[in-house]
Amino acid sequence: MLRKERSKQLQHSPVPACPTPEPGSTLPTRTGSLTAEPADPAKVSSRQRLELVALVYSACIAENLVPNLFLELFFVLQLLTARRMVAAKDSDLEPSPGVLDSLESPLFQSVHDCVFFAVQVLEHQFQVLSYLDKGTLKLLAENERLLCFSPALQGRLRAAYAGSVAKVSLAMPPSVQAVSFQPETDNRANFSSDRAFHTFKKQRDVFYEVLREWEDRHEEPGWDFEKGLGSRIRVMMGQLSAACSHSHFVRLFQKQLLQMCQSPGGAGGTISGEAPDVLNMLGADKLGRLRRLQERLAAPQSSCGPCPPPSFPGCQGFFRDFILSASSFQFNQHLMDSLSLKIRELNSLVLPHPEPSDEDGESDVDWQGERRQFAVVLLSLRLLAKFLGFVAFLPYRGPEPPPARELQDSILALRSQVPPVLDVRALLQQGLRAHRAVLTVPWLVEFLSLADHIVPMLDYYRSIFTLLLHLHRSLVLSKDGEGEMCFLNKLLLLAVLGWLFQIPTVPEDLFFVEEGQVDVFEVDTKTSEHGLDGVPVVDQHLLYTCCPYIGELRKLLASWVSGSSGRSGGFVRKITPTTTTSLGALPLRTTQGLQAQLAQAFFHNQPPSLRRTVEFVAERIGSNCVKHIKATLVADLVRQAESLLQEQLVTQRQEGGDPGQLLEILCSQLCPHGAQALTQGREFCQKKSPGAVRALLPEETPAAVLSSAENIAVGLATEKACAWLSANITALIRREVKAAVSRMLRAQGPEPAVRGDRRGCSRACEHHAPLPSHLISEIKDVLSVAVGPRDPEEGVSPEHLEQLLGQLGQTLRCRQFLCPPAEQHLAKCSVELASLLVADQIPVLGPPTQHRLERGQARRLLHMLLSLWKDDFQVPVPLQLLLSPRNVGLLADTRPREWDLLLFLLRELVEKGLMGRKEIEACLDSLHEAQWPEDFAEELATLFNLFLAEPQVPEPQLRACELVQPNRGTVLAQS
Repeated sequence: MLRKERSKQLQHSPVPACPTPEPGSTLPTRTGSLTAEPADPAKVSSRQRLELVALVYSACIAENLVPNLFLELFFVLQLLTARRMVAAKDSDLEPSPGVLDSLESPLFQSVHDCVFFAVQVLEHQFQVLSYLDKGTLKLLAENERLLCFSPALQGRLRAAYAGSVAKVSLAMPPSVQAVSFQPETDNRANFSSDRAFHTFKKQRDVFYEVLREWEDRHEEPGWDFEKGLGSRIRVMMGQLSAACSHSHFVRLFQKQLLQMCQSPGGAGGTISGEAPDVLNMLGADKLGRLRRLQERLAAPQSSCGPCPPPSFPGCQGFFRDFILSASSFQFNQHLMDSLSLKIRELNSLVLPHPEPSDEDGESDVDWQGERRQFAVVLLSLRLLAKFLGFVAFLPYRGPEPPPARELQDSILALRSQVPPVLDVRALLQQGLRAHRAVLTVPWLVEFLSLADHIVPMLDYYRSIFTLLLHLHRSLVLSKDGEGEMCFLNKLLLLAVLGWLFQIPTVPEDLFFVEEGQVDVFEVDTKTSEHGLDGVPVVDQHLLYTCCPYIGELRKLLASWVSGSSGRSGGFVRKITPTTTTSLGALPLRTTQGLQAQLAQAFFHNQPPSLRRTVEFVAERIGSNCVKHIKATLVADLVRQAESLLQEQLVTQRQEGGDPGQLLEILCSQLCPHGAQALTQGREFCQKKSPGAVRALLPEETPAAVLSSAENIAVGLATEKACAWLSANITALIRREVKAAVSRMLRAQGPEPAVRGDRRGCSRACEHHAPLPSHLISEIKDVLSVAVGPRDPEEGVSPEHLEQLLGQLGQTLRCRQFLCPPAEQHLAKCSVELASLLVADQIPVLGPPTQHRLERGQARRLLHMLLSLWKDDFQVPVPLQLLLSPRNVGLLADTRPREWDLLLFLLRELVEKGLMGRKEIEACLDSLHEAQWPEDFAEELATLFNLFLAEPQVPEPQLRACELVQPNRGTVLAQS
């Protein structure tokens, strides 16, 4: 029923001239010449049945059980804007036998029913509607029928319109700009002979003559491409006899195609015949108004509806007609090879996809750049794939209808033996596995859209359509959770796939009949952290760029507005006058525009390497400028914040204030100083850029070229740095000040009432203690010398060790820059140092005979460490490491072995309460489980027995021989 209603709506749409219906039953119409009949919710018949049908219909749309989402929305909006019911044939609405028994009367018998049904469906599809452009949302929100039937939906649409920031503008054709000379590929060394080289240069000139003549004359009435340029193109192709000449010309053809047609309709350039400097004198605001006015005047009013056939708009038409007029098999083959290679290269390009961050503006700026890079790659792939499909299927495509069934079998048998020009099935499967469907599927749709009627019947391509169909069914927009594809990514894929399924060359029953399983590959729409599908790379502008037919929804609503206002015709635009006064008030914008155009002209006449060098210098100098501002201006402001914080802390503690409010106070005082960043950034770029350009360019570079390159590098670097600083310097200062405040508040510690045993700096501390990082490096140097000296004469003096432990005590008592991780690291290093002192493994600098510490020096150092462990460390000290197998094993390498320092250290640990006696006994007992030499194991067992019998350390030295003597009484007496 809905399909029949939709077909009648499309037949009576204002695009083609519709035939006059015969008398009979009524059906809705949108003819602009008819007066719109008011729609009244009270006159809706069969309300419950319409609600049920709308619910089922919306469920089919939501579950992707219809081929084209936007075609259904177009049909619904047609019902919403139907003007009145007109007479139609009785047979059109004649129900089949038995229908009147189950359904009392046919639906959609009045405008009231049509509008009610449309509003019900739109309420279910609000999520999709909210992503339409602002113009469409505005027209929907202002529709009086929508207000009458559902004020709640109108309120939601108004809120969506107010919250929408994206704006879609119409594309404008660019002027012809030649591809610059490429010395790497177009010089003499890349040609087989001088004749081939000069022939290519001539044909390059002929190509641009043909291109400029097309640009000047293709809009003239009666001008024909084949008659005007066909013979010249074929003569040019005939002179490209050598294979290398064809490859060079195809490279030029492809680069010019990308340069002119990468954006839709060739957007992105200046208008042919315009004087850019004259327009730029108006400034950015007024220039934008004139651009929009020009778009309105040049935009076509007629369209091919929501499902237009494949076409070559704008400059693409030149390249299509060039291929047709050339009629060269060699050129077509080289072009297919080049297009296939470029598609593979771009499709496999690794695109960074960082998530946008809310913390600061720096990552957001980078993210916008990555999104623009994705858009450029996607649009390039779609353009290349379209022309590859056009050339590949050109021999099989014609205006005649599909052949009869008998002839199809023989054609299929023949065509199935021909290998595809590009293995698109493998590329599609790779894209789905890598979760890059948002990049692969749009260009594949462009390629398949140019296929002939036989292609969908071939087994190879039918498997591709089956895979795309299953992907289409799996892209349910209502699924929104972790691992799901982003909403706009899904919407783009649904739009392009829906358009593909409606192309005349694709069988109508493919979508509804193809229900088989995917044999070679299972579709999985779950994304991964390494795939593009889960990253919001598609925005509204890219969606409308790839799917311009979505704009038909806006034209449909606009035609209703114009018809309701008493005007006939299509979309009537309001043109706001502008003025050209106060032109002298914008010299900066004019200068910037002229400088940008002069730079483009300068680079166009120079080798590409010069441009890359200048852009590289500008990129790096701009980045270094930002880092320089962070290290100088921001660092000074942070130091000011620290000094102000000390004063505020004293004041607030006396008054009982909240230290957490200090951040806002400090930021309000310091953030205005960020305005100095722009001045310092300009000075930095002007100082550093010229030297970098001179260092990277060849010495033989002419002085004039070098000077221009330096000036351009300064301008680009200044623009990049100042743009970032303007957007992010305030957030940067706030973040750094916040970090400084948090660090100082941590160092001060909590209030005495909640601080407990943890202490901070004393009020008299001047914070002159060594930094923890510096001290950690010093201790590690001593440990590395003890473990393995680099030369026999390397060592450490006892005075240096005492000085090092003294500095450690200063750092532990001044906690200005000491954080818990650094303190834990210092504690572990101090234990390792004690283990080396006990094992006498630290080489000492001194007389030739002295290479070990004296016993008194070692005990003095151990006393200092014990004092630090007990009084200064505020984190747990890992003293168990003293009795670890690795540290005790250091004594095994000592000859003769001396155990008195270890016994002394164990006694002091117990006496000072740093370790319990049972804890030490457990550690000593666990040492027996390790594998030791026999003599060392005996000495270790004797040490354990001595510790159990008498915890006091003997004053005289204990030698290894004394530990293994059978007379233990002598040893105990000496103790």
